Amino acid sequence: MALVALSLVIFALPLFAQNSGPSANGSFSYTVDGGTRTLEFNARTQGSSTKGQLTFSGPADIPDQDVDGDGTTSAGTVSATFSVDFDCLKLTGNRAAMSGLVTSSNVSGYNGRRIVLAVEDNGEGSKAAPDRYTWGVYVAAAGGWVPSDAEVVGDNGAMFSWLATDSERFDDVGFQYHTTTSAVVDCQSFPLTSYPFDELPQGAGNIQVRP
Repeated sequence: MALVALSLVIFALPLFAQNSGPSANGSFSYTVDGGTRTLEFNARTQGSSTKGQLTFSGPADIPDQDVDGDGTTSAGTVSATFSVDFDCLKLTGNRAAMSGLVTSSNVSGYNGRRIVLAVEDNGEGSKAAPDRYTWGVYVAAAGGWVPSDAEVVGDNGAMFSWLATDSERFDDVGFQYHTTTSAVVDCQSFPLTSYPFDELPQGAGNIQVRP
């Protein structure tokens, strides 16, 4: 009997380790212009890596693409679905931002684009404030060059960093900004305090953030 109990404990340890680490997950729907969008997501940091997925379904803008091959781009909305593999997760208090690449979609223009989802978990129960969310689709800009002053030999100003603070608050720790040549937008690109969150409609879903 003791051997059986010991085996169960040893077997449970990897499962516990697998479920540890900061995480954000949930599912919700919202309606804009008569169309309902649904998002389901889960993201978890384990060690130095982030794993997780997001799925989307609902009306979506057609990405700029030459559908007919005549050199012109189309516009409008379509009924879209896509899946995202997360590779970045950032948590601060009850807020989380996560990002990743669209790995599959019924609209080819979304494949390979980056999604950034930011959420705010305001607790459970009827007296809790509504959870909040915002998200966006991004295209990597062309890079490969470093801005510099042509009249200053060896100018490296583009590589500087600086600290932004409120000059009227001595307790403001500030936010560290870095100039980078990377054109990738991810969960680290913006402070979590800067996102324009929308309230989740009552009964439309639930968001959980676990530091």
